[in-house]
Amino acid sequence: MPKFKPYRKDQVMLFPKTIDEYVPQNHLSRLICHIVEELDTSNIEVTYSSLGQNTYHPKILLKLLFYGYATGVRSGRKISTKCETDTAYIYLAQMYHPDFRTINDFRKNHMSQLSDYFIAILRMCRELGLVSLGQINIDGTKIRANATNRRTKTKEGYKRWLKRIDDKIKKILEEAEATDTKEDELFRDKRGDELPCQIQNQQKLKDKIRQVMGKFKDEKEKINLTDPDAKFMKDGHCHIDTSYNCQAVLSKEQFILANEVIREPSDRQALSIMVEATDKNLGQPIKGVAADAGYSSYDNYEYLEKNNKVGYIPDQYLRKGNDPYHQDHFVYDPEKDIFLCPEGKMLKLYKIRREERSYRKFQSKIYQAQDCPACSKKSCCTRQHYRTISIEDRKALLLQMRKRLQTKAGRKKYLQRLWTTEPFFGHLKYNLGYRHFFLRSLKKVKGEFRLMCIGWNLKKMHKLMALG
Repeated sequence: MPKFKPYRKDQVMLFPKTIDEYVPQNHLSRLICHIVEELDTSNIEVTYSSLGQNTYHPKILLKLLFYGYATGVRSGRKISTKCETDTAYIYLAQMYHPDFRTINDFRKNHMSQLSDYFIAILRMCRELGLVSLGQINIDGTKIRANATNRRTKTKEGYKRWLKRIDDKIKKILEEAEATDTKEDELFRDKRGDELPCQIQNQQKLKDKIRQVMGKFKDEKEKINLTDPDAKFMKDGHCHIDTSYNCQAVLSKEQFILANEVIREPSDRQALSIMVEATDKNLGQPIKGVAADAGYSSYDNYEYLEKNNKVGYIPDQYLRKGNDPYHQDHFVYDPEKDIFLCPEGKMLKLYKIRREERSYRKFQSKIYQAQDCPACSKKSCCTRQHYRTISIEDRKALLLQMRKRLQTKAGRKKYLQRLWTTEPFFGHLKYNLGYRHFFLRSLKKVKGEFRLMCIGWNLKKMHKLMALG
């Protein structure tokens, strides 16, 4: 009896299988194929002309991009190659072999439509009962831009760069005019009055630098020449890179409900943007919001209060409450309008600081001690000559938030964000390798991050549907 099954590499099949038979019934590519067929792509189709060579249908290219970003393949060249070697891609492309330029151009030209497709897929998940309404969890991460840090400079830095370019051009011209021999080698059979390639490149660089210099708002600002929209940002490991701040809102089932990319390193101003985007995408307001201390601010607490949303956001000074000389341990006497420090010293009202924002006016009261120089605990309390504490007129909102987080139910709701948001960003960066963007400019980066989020939702949808 033979030990091995028949092996004939040149065997021809009389009735070969269709490509559909090579893809398992429960494969992710089948779900993506079905979902994309349900999408309305008429807004993309109208951008194509009926003249000239027939092109690939937008749904084919969307399927390839969605599947690619869901599985960690976002290079147009790799997707194009897999359309010839990978059965899932061959199935989605319907045996076509789109060129990598076609894939890249489609992605670049139709970024604005991705927002509609993200919302359409999210609402499909809701209709299937995969997404529940309730508390949302917000978090963000820094993803590097497709630009080198060396090209991020201040306005003064660009001025010095321009001077170096001028010096380089001058040197090239001096060398070109040194001898007739060198001139012949430089211009060959051209007229001789044309600019050498080296000078042309330097002139293009100068034009680009001058264009970027027109975007500076102050002397201290830093702008990157390659991607002017990207900013220096510090990530969770304290590394500073030219990056974008990517924000996501997730449900308790780990579906992404909203996504955004901002240019500011701080997360604080993103909270209201993400809450409003979630309400819009779901078609109804959410009630609870959980986020880490990076989103804590009086403005955000006030925003949640005015919009009837319950927040679970610890402030950045909550842990410092263990410090015996933290201002939370100072006792207020409302009759005398003074504070008593832990050593019994008195802090009187020193001044009132008033600030005005575009939407409201508010003030802070500054209290200052009088006897600090003679106090034996001064070194433990303050580095200044006199200890001061600032009391915002919205302090009640912060105390209310702290009280809510100190309850058992509040802690449970806050901790929910750990196992909803963290896995998403961990999967993007460490499983799929999305540690930097391929595209440049804020508009294109927003589209690329949206593709990442669509890929995540489709994989999550596939997993939950497989479980039944």
